[in-house]
Amino acid sequence: MSVFKRTIIALDGTEKDLPLLKHASKYLQRNEVEKIYFVHVQESLDLPKEVLEKYPDMMSPLDESIRENIEKLVTEHIPYIKDMDYDLMVEEGDPAETIIKLSKRKQATMVILGKNSSGKKTGAIARKIASFSPSSIMFAPELLNEETPKVLLPINFSDTSKEALEQVEEIAELIDNVEVVAVNCYKVPSGYSSVGKSYEEMTKILGDVSQKKLDKFVSTTNNSDNIKTVSVLVKDDENVADTVYKYAKQEDVNIIVIGSKSRTWMASMLLSSTAEQLLQSDINIPLMIYKNKKKTLDVFDFFERI
Repeated sequence: MSVFKRTIIALDGTEKDLPLLKHASKYLQRNEVEKIYFVHVQESLDLPKEVLEKYPDMMSPLDESIRENIEKLVTEHIPYIKDMDYDLMVEEGDPAETIIKLSKRKQATMVILGKNSSGKKTGAIARKIASFSPSSIMFAPELLNEETPKVLLPINFSDTSKEALEQVEEIAELIDNVEVVAVNCYKVPSGYSSVGKSYEEMTKILGDVSQKKLDKFVSTTNNSDNIKTVSVLVKDDENVADTVYKYAKQEDVNIIVIGSKSRTWMASMLLSSTAEQLLQSDINIPLMIYKNKKKTLDVFDFFERI
């Protein structure tokens, strides 16, 4: 099933939505999309009484005005949208909670959110949605690389890594000339000297092991010949997220795809430490966090029963 089958795109109704719509358009046009929801959430849709008294001509519903702005943006920047099944929704309430509830109610498989560039971290609202929505999440920054598509997939050999790899394969089949790079990040443990090897020797030994495991892991997929595999050393003063981000910038990657935790159905709701750290960073590369929707919905059902 396409990860974009039922997609929610969160918009604020301004020019800031343009890069987000442009990025979403690349994936929606060629994937199997059943339904798209363009959603704007505002804490209050009521104008202050003082404003209405001073400007009585502003009595028209605010949600209608917002909906008109969003429809204009969407039809202008996603020309083929008229041929797709979509809804424009203007909701009132807490933005994060509303998007999370909508993603479950609409059985969304993907939520696409904007992200500030220029060194700003992902906001608290977006991080909350990423953590608690049952859907996969994609962040599209304001600045996008328009070169040949290149996908970076960090692999930690988990079930979710395998599922994310399968989704990336599906996307790659639908986008011309896309390049997929699977990376495994490894680190030399602090006690390496006790085994009588130098740092350089341990780096080579562990790097070879990492590369062999990665090649074997990727070889089980349908199009493994089209996936480049690279083992990358995590330096002592870095974490995995630092290494992934640095490698992505070095290789001019267009999007990073990473899985959430998945060892148990409860863990499937949580972000991996690497995904969390990437969100906390100033990353200005599109980021997709893949979640197994069945597992995350099982979590919601569990909490609704207790």
